[in-house]
Amino acid sequence: MVRKSKSTVFAVSLAAAVILLALARSGIVQNRSSDVAADPAKQNSIDDGELMVSLNADNFSASIAEGVTLVDFYAPWCGPCKMQGPILEQVAESVRGRAKIAKVNVDDVGSIAGQFAVQSIPTLVLFKDGSEVRRFVGIQSHDTLVEAIDKLKQGS
Repeated sequence: MVRKSKSTVFAVSLAAAVILLALARSGIVQNRSSDVAADPAKQNSIDDGELMVSLNADNFSASIAEGVTLVDFYAPWCGPCKMQGPILEQVAESVRGRAKIAKVNVDDVGSIAGQFAVQSIPTLVLFKDGSEVRRFVGIQSHDTLVEAIDKLKQGS
């Protein structure tokens, strides 16, 4: 029984990885956030045209200070974080103009992760005008995240 359970989990994880790889290769899922991470000049500003931005110690507070911002605390080596990434790209498309989607690499900016007591990754924190209003731990669906953002925006 235990063996079947482990093999089922492995099979599902493997299938998800294969699907994500196929989507990435086909161009359906694109990692636009890597463009931001590769250009340090872009890391210190948030442009409304960008889908996702990388935050660091210099721009974090200013970036979450106004409006609705969903911040993904992640690490590049984290398997679940890699699965969450394409979902966040879709969320960013869905909420463009209504909310910002940002990423914090916990390996690079551990101080911010510590400030928000991030103990597991991925952790997604939803901020409104600089205050944390909701937290998600683990992989979250597109619909769950968009619903949370929309609900928060409706309460404005």
